[in-house]
Amino acid sequence: MRSSRVPQALTCGLAALLAAGCTGDPEPPAPSPEAEPAPLPTSFAGEAPPGVEGEVLRYLHGDSAEAHDILDDPLGVRISPVGESFLISSGGEDRHLLHDAATGDTLWEGEARFRGFDSAADGARVLSMADADGVPFVLDSRGEPVWEPQEEGDAYLDGLAVRRPEGWTAEEPHGEFTLLDADGGELWSYEFAESEEPEESEEPEEPAEDGADGDGDAGEPVLGVPVAARGDMVVLASGGPSLQARSVAADTAGEELWTVDGEDAGLDASGPVLPPQVMGVYPLPGPEEDSPADGGADGAGDGEAGEEDGADEAVMLLRWAQPEAPSTLSAHDPATGDLLWTLEEPGANPTAGAFDPAGTVGNLYDASTGVLLLSQASGEATTVAVDLAGGEVLWGLEEEAGSISPAFAFDGLVYGDSRGSTGADEQLVLDAVTMDVVGDDLSAYVEAVTEDGYAILVHDRQRFVYGPPPEEGPSEAPADDPERGGDPSGSPGDGG
Repeated sequence: MRSSRVPQALTCGLAALLAAGCTGDPEPPAPSPEAEPAPLPTSFAGEAPPGVEGEVLRYLHGDSAEAHDILDDPLGVRISPVGESFLISSGGEDRHLLHDAATGDTLWEGEARFRGFDSAADGARVLSMADADGVPFVLDSRGEPVWEPQEEGDAYLDGLAVRRPEGWTAEEPHGEFTLLDADGGELWSYEFAESEEPEESEEPEEPAEDGADGDGDAGEPVLGVPVAARGDMVVLASGGPSLQARSVAADTAGEELWTVDGEDAGLDASGPVLPPQVMGVYPLPGPEEDSPADGGADGAGDGEAGEEDGADEAVMLLRWAQPEAPSTLSAHDPATGDLLWTLEEPGANPTAGAFDPAGTVGNLYDASTGVLLLSQASGEATTVAVDLAGGEVLWGLEEEAGSISPAFAFDGLVYGDSRGSTGADEQLVLDAVTMDVVGDDLSAYVEAVTEDGYAILVHDRQRFVYGPPPEEGPSEAPADDPERGGDPSGSPGDGG
């Protein structure tokens, strides 16, 4: 016969329940304490990093934060400076918000694909976007529309619009081109004609007349594909080792302004000169500001940069790359095309396509010192700091210092991420001219800084907006004032 056997532990448990039934409901056992997250701080307990001045204006997270709900995205947000605003982009979907840095007001919000930063005709930073159907459009730093295509295929280029031949490709680049202003008004139309192959002849060729470039009729240089623009000037590339600038002004549209030829630019090339890449047009520090080069801004180039003619000084930077050979930089006066200086880079950099538009991702420019940080694909340095006034490499991040990754530059300082001994990323602040460490072991991380000094500081799981109170900020000026423009190169790599 099988007997029923109850485990002793269960028997004791039943007895305890019977006893409880006799004595009343006991107090339930206290739940094991679980650590609850501390509330987000609403006051800034850290210290402002170097280069950031003012006071805490507001915080962006928490129930009491007077901020847009995009900042509550569970996948986080990306924040980039643009002009005097912050672009806040959702990490979970294509949602974007332009946030006035001084006041916190929402300037623009919408769902769109962010294509990157571009430049207006005066060099101010603008936002290149595309809607759900892939149609591009451009906004300025205050969220105002700058450009939208008038016809399918129209492309934005530094404040202009380019209408290329139907079915255009870099392999078949020739045809009729039209340049338009941002409102769609036609500025200039021309044909980029395919060069004619010379007929074979036993007779010796006659020397080309002055002004002929060998690719077309004498005295009529072959035109090309627009690759950069600035004000009333457009730069054309024909696919060879030269660039030419043409006017798009109302009275002089199509007039040749200058031509830059790599074979005449003093380049020490070990092989055929390939098409140059336009890196951008950069303003130089004014005469009242000191330049890193000896002699300040007055010592730039051939010595004419310091002439007191009242004009803003700038350089157009080109990169001449060759396979398996160090690339060369050349700086030119954008008004005349005159060569200011050339400089060999530490190593080889990728050759650009013949018709690639201006700009290179990852470059950082500090307009207050005229120092450009250029990423390098090879060589002894991963990044070099170039003085654009004097054409000199000031310093470089060597391979052993490769754990430092520059993020953005502002007012003479470079903010970068440094991999610490614990494996965590820490922020490091360097002097843009000397590479001296200005700040490390910071209590707050600088996520972004606008051109007028408003910063987002990350401290203790909270974002704080830090800067001068709005009433003490710079005097208001029109949004299209070139003195309030952004990164003149139109490069996406300065934290955005």
